[in-house]
Amino acid sequence: AQDELAKKEAAEKVAQEEMPLNDYPRPQLVRDNWQNLNGSWFYVINQQEEKPSHWTEKIKVPFSPESLLSGVQKNVRPEDTLWYKRDFHYEMIKNKKVILHFGAVDQMCEVWLNGILVGSHEGGYWPFSIDITSSVKAENELIVKVKDASDNPIHAYGKQKQVHGEIWYTPQSGIWQTVWIEQVPETYISA
Repeated sequence: AQDELAKKEAAEKVAQEEMPLNDYPRPQLVRDNWQNLNGSWFYVINQQEEKPSHWTEKIKVPFSPESLLSGVQKNVRPEDTLWYKRDFHYEMIKNKKVILHFGAVDQMCEVWLNGILVGSHEGGYWPFSIDITSSVKAENELIVKVKDASDNPIHAYGKQKQVHGEIWYTPQSGIWQTVWIEQVPETYISA
């Protein structure tokens, strides 16, 4: 009981943070011009392939909806679609590329910026980046569509199972690592 109370207190503390995990996510390759997109995002869990028209519920990114820290604690089933939406302001520097980074999204996702599909990714444990130079503006709408097949053996899923117990863990879905943007020169080192 005391352990559960400590977990809830820690979750409440994170929930009050406007920008959780606000350190540069790659200390081995620090760049000055970056913007963290963690924090409060809108989300919808449904079984639709079309973007939602109403966004009312919030989730704390970068925590999966199944976790206490997300503020949601809802399971995403294989038949569900998990949608994320975040509006953000961005100041661009001329003659620079703009790269959108995701530390990890479990398991398959599509990314739209200002109504344009800018990229997709499969693999719940791998970081990925998208060049958004041609789509980014001063005011932006970022939408991420996520599907998680959970215990489908086509993708790596660790010890996650819809029916958990014994050695199996509760499945984790969606954005679960830091999301950030950075500007880089035309020629740059990627990691």
